[in-house]
Amino acid sequence: MSRMLRRYLEAQADQVEAVLVAHRTPGRITGGTIGPRLIRFCLDPAPQTRLSAVRSLAEDLAVALKVPSLRIDRTHEGIILEFPNPEPRPVTLVSLWPEVAPLPPNTALLGLTDDGAPLLARLSSPEVAHILVAGTTGSGKTALLRTMAVSLALANRPEDLRLFCLDPKGRAFRGLTGAPHLARPPVVAVPEAIEALQSLLRLMELRDQKGESHPRIVVFIDEVADLVLQGDGRAAPGRNQQPTSIETLLTRLAQRGREAGIHLVAATQRPSAAVLSGVLRANFPLRLVGKVVSAEDARVAAGRAQTDAHLLSGRGDFLAVGGSAAPIRFQVAYIGEQEAQQQLAA
Repeated sequence: MSRMLRRYLEAQADQVEAVLVAHRTPGRITGGTIGPRLIRFCLDPAPQTRLSAVRSLAEDLAVALKVPSLRIDRTHEGIILEFPNPEPRPVTLVSLWPEVAPLPPNTALLGLTDDGAPLLARLSSPEVAHILVAGTTGSGKTALLRTMAVSLALANRPEDLRLFCLDPKGRAFRGLTGAPHLARPPVVAVPEAIEALQSLLRLMELRDQKGESHPRIVVFIDEVADLVLQGDGRAAPGRNQQPTSIETLLTRLAQRGREAGIHLVAATQRPSAAVLSGVLRANFPLRLVGKVVSAEDARVAAGRAQTDAHLLSGRGDFLAVGGSAAPIRFQVAYIGEQEAQQQLAA
């Protein structure tokens, strides 16, 4: 830690305590952690100080600390105050890989948590199975998809894991071009995406009949809402099946795909009911939520209230939300297109 950063932390802790005293909600900063993008203060409140009273001072505290945003939460450590690190450091897949490799099978690297631990997602776990990634433009959704796909490819043999990439905008998965794990080149056109989903559905049904789940297949979808809207109408008939909408195809894969070794990782700006049905959203146990516009958007994206995802700073600042556990804040481990191609070709 630099001397300048140490002085900054001491001054910020004094400011927090001064604001709390001024509003008759006293407490002491007892410690904290310094993450790549965030600083977390641990607040020990006085016996008469209520959490709701501290939360109501979030804006006043942010003004006093001269930070763009401040998030207040309660954990097993007590009351936590989070705000941006004035000396942020980059988090990259290349720098993290030596620490985490070899990964367990079917496991993706997401990034680095606030306390400096690598965050992983094991797709074969029932608590994960399928992942919904949400956030506004600039939140880092596409970078997160690329990081997950590259880490899966680096950690698994092509005969053990295959990747399907559906990319309506044609930009998300160019870094995977030529990777041996790709079942086919990234799909851009909507008719081809429909055909790909129908073929996966037939494969799922065949595997169900045979009790098979190998190799694992991970379907990455960038801007799934755009894909659903562009394909709204009816998909072309598949073999021995009636015409089916894209959303219905995705829903069936989400409901039954895990046991057949098929997993969905879908990204969207806002998984609203107007675009993605509640049935489809309910089949994504793990939500990775980047910055959103409002508290209501945060509730829809995370599937629960009070995550404060609208206070995230963007550019790879995410929350992992799953089950009844507290959300985990992490910074995406970034890898660019050229670096991805180099890593996969090595």
